[in-house]
Amino acid sequence: MTETLERALEPLFTFGSFCDLGMFERPLGQPRPYISCLYILAKWIFYTYYWLYPRYIYILQTVCIFTTDVLHLITIILIFVCLYRSRELKMCLRELAIIDETLEALGTPKEYQRLNNWINRIIIGWIVYVFFYTTYGVFLVFLLFGTFNFIDYLTMPFDIFLLHYPYYIIILSAMISTTILGLVHVYILTLQVYFY
Repeated sequence: MTETLERALEPLFTFGSFCDLGMFERPLGQPRPYISCLYILAKWIFYTYYWLYPRYIYILQTVCIFTTDVLHLITIILIFVCLYRSRELKMCLRELAIIDETLEALGTPKEYQRLNNWINRIIIGWIVYVFFYTTYGVFLVFLLFGTFNFIDYLTMPFDIFLLHYPYYIIILSAMISTTILGLVHVYILTLQVYFY
């Protein structure tokens, strides 16, 4: 049974921290900034060195740069903003917990378990979207180029995933923000019902 607001939102924040959108917190409420920064640094060095750098060299030699190529820079900036704003997000969650305690004193039941189940469904939907979009990209590449090499079957899903990785991170960041804003909206509507 989920008892607090932070516990209800924990799956979303844990999943976001593995995608570089926040601090690792194990146990809950104890952020690990050094581990988080080291993880993000190692992951993005690997991503830049083995994926972005060869891709940009190829793009600069053959074609012009598109606006979608700037998306990687936007994603890196988004990660730093999320790390910087994680403390403000935790304070916002504490204030929302205070509002929730006030609403409970007024007689509104807590629905943390329902919120937790809803967040788990959102995460599963995001994972299904990532797998579907990656599989769709692989089939599209194989149908358009007609390559039937065993090595291509092994490396193509990874390449397609890395190609769309910034999109996935931006979508996950938007889901976290939307969940928090939706929670604030529900609390505002509940307060309006009680005071009007």
